Amino acid sequence: MASAAFSFAVPQCAPGSTLSVKAPDGVTLKIPLPENILPGDELHMGKGADGAWGITKAIRGVPAGGAAASQAPQAQWRSAEAMAADCASPEAVTVRLDTTKGPILIKVVPSWSPLGAERFLQLVDEGYYGDIAIYRAIQGGLLQFGVVKDTDPRSGRYSRLQDDRLVGVPYAEGVVSFAAAGPGTRKSTVCIMKADFRTQLGKGALGTPSTETPFGMVAPESMATMHSIACLGDIPQCGGKGPDPGKLESLGNEYIRSQFPNCDFVTGACRMR
Repeated sequence: MASAAFSFAVPQCAPGSTLSVKAPDGVTLKIPLPENILPGDELHMGKGADGAWGITKAIRGVPAGGAAASQAPQAQWRSAEAMAADCASPEAVTVRLDTTKGPILIKVVPSWSPLGAERFLQLVDEGYYGDIAIYRAIQGGLLQFGVVKDTDPRSGRYSRLQDDRLVGVPYAEGVVSFAAAGPGTRKSTVCIMKADFRTQLGKGALGTPSTETPFGMVAPESMATMHSIACLGDIPQCGGKGPDPGKLESLGNEYIRSQFPNCDFVTGACRMR
């Protein structure tokens, strides 16, 4: 019987590359590397309840500067107390994200990611996040939403953003950022972390490319709602059996509702203050 788990070291490759890796059951997986995964990192793969392969954790490899260099980014991480203070500061803006599971309050902190925060608030104010499928929802991973049909007027309305400078906000549970396919590609697709990636990605997690700089965090009172969003698995491009964002873009929400009736949606968003 083939193993339901395996690991491999990431070879020398460009950030964001897609690796072709053969699993123990003979399936060839196409694995797009997250932007904060580097050559030498160890990726652990496992099968979910649906039998689909997915990344279960990653262990940071030791960089050229040795162990001391691998620990340097950790020293820059903001503490949970500092992040909570940022979210309670006068600059923070509360956004209510309405979903089919209930409202999720997000504290947007402009100083964490000035361009990212400005864009997210623009999208909220202009009604972008209405009838938006939460098409990527991974247990112990993340939520992702923001793709619209290519013929939707919202599709081509917004340009890509330049990257913001990292300011020490870690990829902790509840942290919100834009998804990106590489430098300067943030646009309108949002990720919410369902786990603390400092543990899963090792001490060097922060300080790698700033393409997905956090701009906010789910409020403590909304964590339970965030975790109640239906987890349909990873996208096919990452070896999962969840919704395909390419088909969502070409076919629209009809594809989601016919093929994934349990998929949750963002139904609207607004500023609370």
